[in-house]
Amino acid sequence: MAERLRGVNLSGWLIVEPWVTPSLFAATGATTEDELMRVLGDESYREKMRRHYDTFVSEDDFRRMEAAGFNAVRIPVPWHVFEPEEGATGEVTRYVPCAEYLDRAFAWAEDAGVRVLLDLATVPGGQGDSNAATAPDPAEWHSSTRGRQTALNVLDGLARRYGSKPALFGIELLDSPLMRVRKGLTVTDGIPAHYLRNFYREAYDLVRAHLPEDKAVVFSDSGHPGMWKRFMNQAHYQNVWIDVHLYHYRGETAQDISTPQGLKQALARNHRELRAAAATKFNVLVGEWSAAAVLPDAVMTPEGRIAYERVFVSSQLASFERAGGWFFQTWKTERRIPAWDARVSLSSFERGMME
Repeated sequence: MAERLRGVNLSGWLIVEPWVTPSLFAATGATTEDELMRVLGDESYREKMRRHYDTFVSEDDFRRMEAAGFNAVRIPVPWHVFEPEEGATGEVTRYVPCAEYLDRAFAWAEDAGVRVLLDLATVPGGQGDSNAATAPDPAEWHSSTRGRQTALNVLDGLARRYGSKPALFGIELLDSPLMRVRKGLTVTDGIPAHYLRNFYREAYDLVRAHLPEDKAVVFSDSGHPGMWKRFMNQAHYQNVWIDVHLYHYRGETAQDISTPQGLKQALARNHRELRAAAATKFNVLVGEWSAAAVLPDAVMTPEGRIAYERVFVSSQLASFERAGGWFFQTWKTERRIPAWDARVSLSSFERGMME
């Protein structure tokens, strides 16, 4: 059996996020890369982004990951990762391509013995990422005129460029798209399920043409693992993984873990979601999780918060036994946020405790 993945996300690097690198957004009023572009102007924006790409993640980070016991990294990739196609016009030409930095990451990962999961995490129009640490975007990708083809073109480019890399674990076709589902008499906002299924099938064929079967193709459960039974169950589909994100800090899944009952309920949800994912017969991956939960600040000392988060982390690790691997969110943040920064949250865990 292949070694279980014990990984971290590299959020905030190739897709900038203010909660990861607030200094990048300081004094701009911007909260997204598009807003940075408008506020700074093209020249200043490009200079700032290149400096960020060059400095936020280095070879030393990969060495430190391996030394800390991690054997994998999940890298969120933007839809504008490559140079614009010849003749392309409009906003796509204004973004700073970042494929050369991915090239560096693969070299660093190979040297450190770390596997790489590439995750297409943005698409034109937004896919309504419901599990990010920032607010979700409108799920307009599926109705845009160029969104689908752009996503497919990027996935094809990633598979062609990195499919034969020894460090590649696999490619995730889309990061946690918000799926339209029926709840009682109402239908939620999001991307129709049949659209996602058709997109995943087409994307699978596209990337598998360049990926050997020992490289994984991963798709998101969109928060509804039970809805993927009998999907891609033909022999044609090989080495397919389903990605489950397990967060407990906001919305209807927010959980106060400062009581035994609250902790029990959070872990019960982990087990329930992973059982449902395993029932699909796909390999299961926890693509994102963290130590963040609801803790009452009014009665919580800093030491007490650290203790509760450590118990929460160790308990969650134990709940992942059905998964073939997991990726903590995230490797690093500028302010070393305890519940989200692996260098803080997982620093006291030895290798054996994470296996």
